[in-house]
Amino acid sequence: MKTTLTFLLVLLLSGPAVAQDLPTYMRADKYLLEATRAMEGDDRQEALRAFEKFEAMDVEPTPSFAYLYGKALVEHGSGAEAWRKGQSLLTQFVIAAGRDSEDYTTILELLLTAESKLDASERQETLDERLPDILSWMDAQMVRVEGGSFTMGCTPEQHTCAADEEPTHQVEVPSFEISAYEITQELWEAVMGENPSAFANCAQCPVETVSWDDIRTFLGRLNAAGGRYRLPSEAEWEYAARGGQRRQGHPYAGSSDWAEVAWYYENSGNRTHPVGQRQPNELGLYDLSGNVREWVQDCWHASYDGAPADGTPWHQGDCARRAIRGGSWSGKPSYVRTANRFWYATYFRNNNLGFRLARTVSE
Repeated sequence: MKTTLTFLLVLLLSGPAVAQDLPTYMRADKYLLEATRAMEGDDRQEALRAFEKFEAMDVEPTPSFAYLYGKALVEHGSGAEAWRKGQSLLTQFVIAAGRDSEDYTTILELLLTAESKLDASERQETLDERLPDILSWMDAQMVRVEGGSFTMGCTPEQHTCAADEEPTHQVEVPSFEISAYEITQELWEAVMGENPSAFANCAQCPVETVSWDDIRTFLGRLNAAGGRYRLPSEAEWEYAARGGQRRQGHPYAGSSDWAEVAWYYENSGNRTHPVGQRQPNELGLYDLSGNVREWVQDCWHASYDGAPADGTPWHQGDCARRAIRGGSWSGKPSYVRTANRFWYATYFRNNNLGFRLARTVSE
C-alpha cells in the first residue's frame, strides 16, 4: 500500500495539467510531499510555500502536517509570528502523539528552540524601545580627552616594569572620548538581556566574565540605533589613564598611592565594587587602576617594537589574543599601574575582566 501511494504521488508530481484535475485531498497530499522534499533538500522557502498551499486547502490536516510544518516554522520561519505558530502546531502534535512517539524528544527540543527564539525576540523589542534612553545615558557619561603626545610604556615612575612594556615610545593621540566608568552590569543587561557576571546582583558593579567576542556583540546591539561606541586602543587607554594633557606623572591612574584609586587584592574583599567609589584620575575617570581589567581593541604583541605612533589600535599581529589593561580586584599593586599590560584569547571570560567604551570625536 505504501509503495502504491508513493508511486501515485510521484506520478502526480510529473505533470501540472494532470494535477489540476486531482481531487482536493490528492492535491493536498501533493503539496505535503513537495514540502517534505523541499525540507530534505534544505530549500526552506519552497517548503514553507508548499505548507502554506496545503494549509489553504479545505482538507483535514494529517498528524504529520502539524509536525512537519511546525518543525519548518520553528527552524526556518521568519519572526515571532511564525515561531509561535510552529510552537502551537508542535504542541498539538506532541499532545496527540504522546510520550511514546518516536519524535517525542525531537519535538521537545524544537519547542525549547521556539521558546528561545521568542524570548530573544521579546528582548530585542524591549531593547529597541530602550535604546534611545540607553544611548542618552551613555552620552552623558562620556569624557572628552584632548589629544596630545605622551611617552607610552615603562617610563621612570613605572616601577617593576615587565618586558612587554618596552621599548618606551612617543605616541600622538588625537582627541577622543572615553567612558568615565567601567561598563556596569545594569547597562550590559539592558543591552544583552542577561547578566553573565560572577558577582551579580550588583547593578552598579562592573560587568565581568565577558569575552572580547561578547563585547563585539554588545557593541553591535548598542550601536544599532546610531551609536558610535567602540573599545579604546591601547594607546588611548594608557594616555587617558595617565591623565592626558593634565597628567602629573603618577604610576597609578590619578595617584602615587594605589589604595586611593584602586580596588586590588588587599582592599577588595575578593570581589568587584560599584564603579566610581575610588578617587578619580586627573580627567575624572574612575577605576582605570583596579576593580576589573579592561579589554582594549589591539591585537597582542609581546613588546612595543613597531607599535603605531598615531594612537590607533594595532590591527596586525596575534589577533586571536587581545590586549587588556588596568589590573583588577584580585591584582597586586604592580598590576594596577598605568603601563601594565597583559592579554587573553578573544573567547576568554574571567570574573576580573570587563571593559569601558570609547568614541571617536568628529572635529
